[in-house]
Formats: sequence, C-alpha cells, structure tokens
Amino acid sequence: MEIPQQSVQDLMEVGYLAGGYGYFKEAVTIFDGLAAVRPDSEYPHIGLAMTQLGMKQSEEAVRILRDHALPKNPDNSLTKAFLGLALMQAGLNGESENVLNQVIDANQNETAVELARNLLAGT
Repeated sequence: MEIPQQSVQDLMEVGYLAGGYGYFKEAVTIFDGLAAVRPDSEYPHIGLAMTQLGMKQSEEAVRILRDHALPKNPDNSLTKAFLGLALMQAGLNGESENVLNQVIDANQNETAVELARNLLAGT
C-alpha cells in the first residue's frame, strides 16, 4: 500500500506537535509508523530523535541520529544540525561544535546552517 507524500508530511507535523505538547508515546508511535512506511527516509528518525530530546533522553537521540538517520543519507545537513543539537544537550560540546561547523562549512541547506549558527551562538 502506497501512502501519499502529503499524508506522510501531515503525519510528520502531527508527530512533531504531539511531541511538542508532551504526548511522547503518541509521537513515538507516529514516527515508528512513518519509519515503517518510508524505510529509506531519514526524516522519521529525526522526528524520533527530537521526541527523545523532549523526553530529556539526549543520548538516545544521538544514537538514533547516528545509527538510523545518518546512514540513510550521510550528506543531509539537517540531520547533522539536529545531531549537533543532540550532542550539545548530551554535554558533548566539542563534538557538537565540530558537527555544527561542518554544517556551516558545507552550506547545503539554509535551514540547517541557520540552526547550526544559532546553536553555536547559544540562542
């Protein structure tokens, strides 16, 4: 069964909203389901990682990004920017700075570069 792209995008938004409002279990269920229907996409794993950050599980967020999101698309600057955030929240500031500077230097995604700059600036 093929799930339309718009439905996937809508579910991603619902997952982020659920996590943002503290419905972590529901967010995890949504992102797990999206990972099942889009097994080649890194984006459901980014959502899972952000949900873990919301639950104050930064080490788990780092693991998800490293083990699941990055292998699907190692050049995705947005994944790397979120990895930088997760590393920072895990207290791995040196590693975080290295990853975030890579995002800035690669300059492949405006949103990722802005996030990286803001994180490095402490905003």
